[in-house]
Amino acid sequence: MAKKKSYLGQIYKYDDVENCYVIEVSLETYQELFNGWDAAPTRKKDLDSELIDFIETAAYEIPMKHNVKISFGIPIDMKDDKLEASSKTAIYNNFKSIIHFINKTLRANNRKVITYLTFAMAFITLAYLMISFIQDNITFKIVREGLFIGGWFLMWESFSLFFFDSYEVKNRRKRYQRFLDSDIEFRYIFSESQDQLDESNT
Repeated sequence: MAKKKSYLGQIYKYDDVENCYVIEVSLETYQELFNGWDAAPTRKKDLDSELIDFIETAAYEIPMKHNVKISFGIPIDMKDDKLEASSKTAIYNNFKSIIHFINKTLRANNRKVITYLTFAMAFITLAYLMISFIQDNITFKIVREGLFIGGWFLMWESFSLFFFDSYEVKNRRKRYQRFLDSDIEFRYIFSESQDQLDESNT
């Protein structure tokens, strides 16, 4: 356990005050947060795909038992309070949107599970009923075996979808829900030239 925390500490800063791991992202402008082709207002923009990938990777690396915070570092001369507020709104809206589509996927999976199970039970039941019919008819046997194979295949698909695929989707939803419940901050960074200028003026 100590080794795991030490490993995480090498990758992600730990905030002892807020008791959370900090996912740090460096930006040159607020616009780097978003898809460059999206012409919507800032609060409605889609997040950049590479940023989503990075955040999602961090979500899986940091165990669910830990709280997280996302911290964006931007040059101080880019600071804009309105853009900061609208950017935060856009980020949270993106997380809500991702959770919405995850929920749609889960509902679709549940419908598939019910459909597969219904057909599986129907095929297997029909195949067993056919055992009492003509035994020597080769076509009959092929149809019966096909029903058995199809039924068991659909049965496996339904279990795989419910226990494996849906589990992964639910796991992803939990991690985005954690982001939705987490803080987002913007850190404003002085460049080296600005630091040197401040030192020369003192």
